Amino acid sequence: NRNDNKKNNSNKQQKGKQVSGDKTDKTIVYDPYYCTGRAAIHLDGVFQRHKSKKIMPSTIRIQHEKRDFYSDIQQKCVPKYDILITNPPYSGNHKERCLEFAINQLKNHGRPFFLLMPNYIAMKEYFRKIVLEDGIGSGSRKIQTFYIAPSANHSYEYEHPEGTGHKVSPFSSVWFCGLSSSGGTSDVKSVTGAFVKFHSSRSSSLTGMPRIATSLQELIRVGGVSGEKRKNPRQRKKMRQQAMQRANNAGVVGAGAGTVSSDKGGGAQKRKSIGRGDGHVRDEGKRQKKRRKSK
Repeated sequence: NRNDNKKNNSNKQQKGKQVSGDKTDKTIVYDPYYCTGRAAIHLDGVFQRHKSKKIMPSTIRIQHEKRDFYSDIQQKCVPKYDILITNPPYSGNHKERCLEFAINQLKNHGRPFFLLMPNYIAMKEYFRKIVLEDGIGSGSRKIQTFYIAPSANHSYEYEHPEGTGHKVSPFSSVWFCGLSSSGGTSDVKSVTGAFVKFHSSRSSSLTGMPRIATSLQELIRVGGVSGEKRKNPRQRKKMRQQAMQRANNAGVVGAGAGTVSSDKGGGAQKRKSIGRGDGHVRDEGKRQKKRRKSK
């Protein structure tokens, strides 16, 4: 019996080492919004293209399953992860709920997040409350948020599943990022330094270099977002209609100008024919006068 107990204990210890080894050896990247499941393929492709001595695809596991994310939060059974990287649906209140979850996980567990969302989120009242007021300086950890925007001449492009969404996005997108900060400004400098070093060697003159900002004011200054509050749906609809009307008017004017300029010869011929018609009318008038006199 003692030998059996020893074997059982040794087996438990080995299993415990295996489990702890999986936790420490693998960095789990979590994307809770499943949709068609392609996000895992894209993320794996990114890690494959940019693998290095520090980051190898074999040391990363992508947690991306077809689950009810909000139900998992409510039942407290969210899968364990180390980094949150996701692109939440832009409709409804998904963006707000995703931000709340990300900030909560960062404050209480130190799990960083990278959320790709419309840039106008930075000007929303709920963003100010969740991130800038409740997030900074509260909770068990000090956190640092920063923003990554595409270059001015190469915005993000989207592939919409199931034919949804606009062909061209009506707004620009920005990565909203959060890290657990221990060294204050030194952490921020190390992040921005690594970002600049990585992209300066990979960016081309055509695509340009993406922009990084460590505050909302800096994001506005570099052009990542407008400092103005986003207009309500009715105002945005009216602006779209006005823009379409201006485009249609410009097209009509352009088409008219093209017809005139390309038909100069035809216009001259028309003017000549009109002249001949006027002469014919005058001759006919003279003949009628002669008939009256003869009568």
